[in-house]
Amino acid sequence: MTAAASFAEHPVLSKFGSLDFKPGKPERYVLENGLTVYMLRDNTLPVVHLSAFIGAGNASDLPGKAGMAQMTAYLVKDGGSARYKADEIDKELEYLGASISGDAFSEEIRLDMTALRKDLGKVLDIYADVLMNPAFEEEKVKIARDAELEVIRRRNDKPDESAVREAKRMFYGPAHPYGVRTEAATVGSINRGDLLAFHGAFYRPNNAILAVSGDFPSDEAMLDMLREKFGVWKRAEVAAPAIPPAPELSGRRAYLIDKKVPQAFLVVMQKGTDYLSPDNYPLAVMTDILGGGFQSRLFREVRTGRGLAYSVYSANARRKGGGFLFSYCGTKPETYSQALSEMLRQLELAGEAPPAADEVSRSKGSIINPFVFKFATPHKLVSERALEELYGFKKGYLDSFVADVSAVSAESAMKAGKKYFDPSRAVIFVIGDKSKFDRPLSDFGPVTELKED
Repeated sequence: MTAAASFAEHPVLSKFGSLDFKPGKPERYVLENGLTVYMLRDNTLPVVHLSAFIGAGNASDLPGKAGMAQMTAYLVKDGGSARYKADEIDKELEYLGASISGDAFSEEIRLDMTALRKDLGKVLDIYADVLMNPAFEEEKVKIARDAELEVIRRRNDKPDESAVREAKRMFYGPAHPYGVRTEAATVGSINRGDLLAFHGAFYRPNNAILAVSGDFPSDEAMLDMLREKFGVWKRAEVAAPAIPPAPELSGRRAYLIDKKVPQAFLVVMQKGTDYLSPDNYPLAVMTDILGGGFQSRLFREVRTGRGLAYSVYSANARRKGGGFLFSYCGTKPETYSQALSEMLRQLELAGEAPPAADEVSRSKGSIINPFVFKFATPHKLVSERALEELYGFKKGYLDSFVADVSAVSAESAMKAGKKYFDPSRAVIFVIGDKSKFDRPLSDFGPVTELKED
């Protein structure tokens, strides 16, 4: 036997066709008070999950009260309810091995519940009461307020996160609902009355969608239980806060925070899309081609080819009132201008010629393949269906997602790149030690120097 023959031959890999995946459809119901329910029975484990999605979020904070949505979401459970003291809730949930937790995001508030089937009645009773009738106990409000103040105190500990946050703030403007930032003064001013007012304004059954999955006897039995628990929840008119459109940038402007840190953190921010734009699919493909992974253009040119960065990427954050695109890079201050110049060059190239066929194919795969994992569990499935409705996506958005991404062509991706990736209209935000910069930031546009706060 020759040495060459002792090696196994390279295996012939099977070829797979295109992914044909459509997520399942849970049942949809609407209770008499307007509460929408998505329901999927699953008897695999003796567990039941509920998630309430409220049509409000951090963008709904009142002027001067930034942080209200987040504190309300936490304290709905942690602050007790009309029938249960906060400490009693904690002890009961711990004893039963159940959980209830809340969180707020830019445009949604979510309250999750998990319980064993045998304890569903008791846990659901607590869950319904905290959702409908939170007490916001004064002691717990103080604890939550202090925790938020500590978050503010430490918000600049990670310059990479600070750069993206502050770039968004300068892009939208500090007073815009998407640009506003929690401050010690805004959080410090929030009191129990503010939390009750926020809850009364937005926590309404006709402004909520309930996702339910797990081991319950039948849809009819579960609906009867939900009517019993939530039937007294009063519907009311909900006034959605006005969100101004994302700004149109007429030129390029730069912002700098001079900070003695080992790296320079660069963000290039531009106007993105809302949830309904027909550009979303080709733009998603072009964004991935530009900065979506190890084989993206930014990674290849800035990191692999020039060795200028460890982390470099682009992303698209959609919003109801108009989202934002951003490209990020962490690099040495001594060569920051080389990295920034290449980032701007790649943004410009995104609209100059159709991407190569292999780039398009690879990027469509990187978008489509993870899509199936959004539905890996029954509760993820019902939650995604609930969010599809909450955000007002086009009818059948989830069902046609794979086909819509697959239909993107090199030409449509290029057109999206030309329309959105325009480096002549961008906000550049840099955090770094300017004494080490190889070129002044003013070479890239008018500079406003800010103090870190």
